[in-house]
Amino acid sequence: MFAIPNGNRLQSITGPRVLSGRRMFCPWSMAGKKWLILGALILLISCATPSKEAPQGSPARYHNRMGLAFLRDGKINRAIAEFQKAIQAEPQYAESHFNLGLVYYRRGMINASLIQFEKAIDLDPTYAEAYYRIGIIYHGRGDLERAIESYCKTVKKSPAHARAHFNLAVAYETQGRLTEAICAYRRVIDINPGFIAARNRLGLVLEQRGKFEEAITEYQASVKVDPANAETYNLLGGAFFRTGAYGEAFVAWDKALMIHPEYPEVLFNMGLAHMNMGQLNEAIAAFKKAIDLKPDFALAHLNLGKAYYMNNMKKEAAQAWNRARQLDPRIELKGLPGL
Repeated sequence: MFAIPNGNRLQSITGPRVLSGRRMFCPWSMAGKKWLILGALILLISCATPSKEAPQGSPARYHNRMGLAFLRDGKINRAIAEFQKAIQAEPQYAESHFNLGLVYYRRGMINASLIQFEKAIDLDPTYAEAYYRIGIIYHGRGDLERAIESYCKTVKKSPAHARAHFNLAVAYETQGRLTEAICAYRRVIDINPGFIAARNRLGLVLEQRGKFEEAITEYQASVKVDPANAETYNLLGGAFFRTGAYGEAFVAWDKALMIHPEYPEVLFNMGLAHMNMGQLNEAIAAFKKAIDLKPDFALAHLNLGKAYYMNNMKKEAAQAWNRARQLDPRIELKGLPGL
């Protein structure tokens, strides 16, 4: 349950994420809230490492190529049919089982995809990408132990598999195994220094450990790679603020708003900072701007109420707190001043 002591955390759009391809999608989440969302499935067949191959010029290879062609054209049913034909022609062809698993996954046929990935591994125990996809399935189900086991097998067979190291770090972080998460995120960065999501997640874990200066270093490295990343500037502002570098915090948040003017989480963070500094009118203005952009932003309403109350605007405070509770019934109003 949220109350003011728990509801005035700096906000980020970064949350634990699981990569299923080279791109990902994740909406903003409250800092510290543990949840995951699978990224959009990107069918990168080139990531596969088949070894149980059908002979050159064989019907299995032909149908597998046709399946890939139909897949690229978005003709999913025809792709499935071709991969099935490839398997019928050569049941030991691991790549066709893997590709069929990818298409089933895209269709939401998770159990069927798992069977195909496992079959690919039965035929080729070195098939790192199949272990990786199995890890994603278990991660999506919340079975973190099996996910971790699969990711570990992936990186054992393919040590430079940055996405597997990243998902492994996310799983460790979700379990609260922060030391292991830090090591895994650092491994991602060793492999790919431009992996911004890994640097930003590492920064957040370092902040949980109270290592704010190290977190700042990671965020600053991220903005060097991508100077137009508003999310990183938001995180950087939060880390600066926690170290007492208020001026640098607002500079970072201003940069975030220059890149993304309609960014309610940045405005929320600025509101918290102003409130903590006793600048109540500025805090109220920032919270109200955040709410204008995101009317259902329950934490913004909650903290707007606190700023109103601190500014001796008790009627407005009660209205804001009641609105917060309407938006999020988990918010506990009992014990708030004046209620």
